[in-house]
Amino acid sequence: MGMSDNSQLTSSSDRLLWLPFLLIATALLLMLTAPLVIGNRVQRMRQHEGNVIAPALVWVNDLEAAIGAETAARSEAAEKTTDSNDARRSADAAETKAFIDRDSLDVLVRDAGPDAIALLENARGAIDAWKREEDRFSLVGRLDPSNDVPEGTAQRSERWKSVQNALARVQRLDDNLGLQSTTELADVSRLERFNDFVPVVLVPVALLGLTALGWAARRTSQLSREASAGRMAAEQALASKSALMRGVTHDLKNPLGAARGYAELITEGALGPVQPRQADILKRLQSLIDVTLDTLNDLVELSRADTGMLSVDLHDTDIVALAREVFDDYEASGQKVNIPFRLDISDDVLSAPIITTDSNRVRQVLGNVLSNSLKYATNTPEIRMSVRRSIDASLGQVVMLEVADNGPGIPRELHEKVFEEFFRVPHGSSSASGSGVGLAIARRVSRLLGGDLRLEETKGGGATFTLILPVGR
Repeated sequence: MGMSDNSQLTSSSDRLLWLPFLLIATALLLMLTAPLVIGNRVQRMRQHEGNVIAPALVWVNDLEAAIGAETAARSEAAEKTTDSNDARRSADAAETKAFIDRDSLDVLVRDAGPDAIALLENARGAIDAWKREEDRFSLVGRLDPSNDVPEGTAQRSERWKSVQNALARVQRLDDNLGLQSTTELADVSRLERFNDFVPVVLVPVALLGLTALGWAARRTSQLSREASAGRMAAEQALASKSALMRGVTHDLKNPLGAARGYAELITEGALGPVQPRQADILKRLQSLIDVTLDTLNDLVELSRADTGMLSVDLHDTDIVALAREVFDDYEASGQKVNIPFRLDISDDVLSAPIITTDSNRVRQVLGNVLSNSLKYATNTPEIRMSVRRSIDASLGQVVMLEVADNGPGIPRELHEKVFEEFFRVPHGSSSASGSGVGLAIARRVSRLLGGDLRLEETKGGGATFTLILPVGR
């Protein structure tokens, strides 16, 4: 089981634990807050009903009664069925009662909503019209006590219409307030029932969450054991692989080294004259042995990197001098295949060339990249190596050593793939030798130095490898 499998198991176990926790927390939060929110809402609705709607209904009912009483008193005064002064006082008393606490009614109806305010204004307009008709009716009654003249009869008809209109408008306000009262009481009852229903629903949910949490805990423990077993198996497999690789490489390097020595002795004529054809074959034999030994060395380095045994020796290093040394070594190899080399070092590096790194490991990475360019960039105009300072978002101040060519390049989708061990670009040159582990080792070493090795496309075609090294660690 690999590291990705372990991370997937960890992620799965985290989800198993968080889901029940979320379910329980949600249920408990609702059980705590729902009664408070609903209770606060019910209290506000009851206060609105008790302090606004109910008193407003009382005032409206009093207003209706006052209109009736005042109408009767004015009729009695107009017809002189009782003493004129007593009737007039009764009418005045009724009129006063009709508009008593007018400001209080305004405040109550204002809190009852815009519809109630509009209905109150309509009722007041109708009451004002009724009072004007009452005043006119009283005037006609005083001019013609018999009230039998046509003017008196018409006035009496208008008077009753105005009274009915005023009562109808007041009744509409009464109906509106009554409907609000009924609606609010129904809402209060519904909220109280819902408040009683909340625990009935949420308690089983919380219990379900607890059950799920227990199951998730057991499952997480099982996944943890599986992950630990998988990790141990992977570590054992890696250790076995490394041990096997070290043993195989050791067993192969010794006889291969001896074979190369014998081939060199034969080439030098230690065993007698060598024919030109034989000398050519011996040189090819030595070259093949060298490639095999290099591959074995790469495998040993890869094994050390995988087991964490790869070490670095950090010290102050003149990166300019180191870059020139490596460049000179490979420039000679480029001349043999007619590929020119060019070295560019920026002024900011020349003025401050000292960084903290491992010079041998830097030489290893640069050598790997340069040799890789020589293998695959057979038709490139030149191989350019540049050294400059820069700022990296994650590493801070860095020195960047770029190796660029104009060869066949590497497809963008394979830019990360080339840093995997034993991978080679499918359309690469068939004549290029190598095991496909050099770039994998180079990236591991770069990151061990605190930097990185990155690949980009060269402008105009080709590949650019960039070794990024922190200025100090």
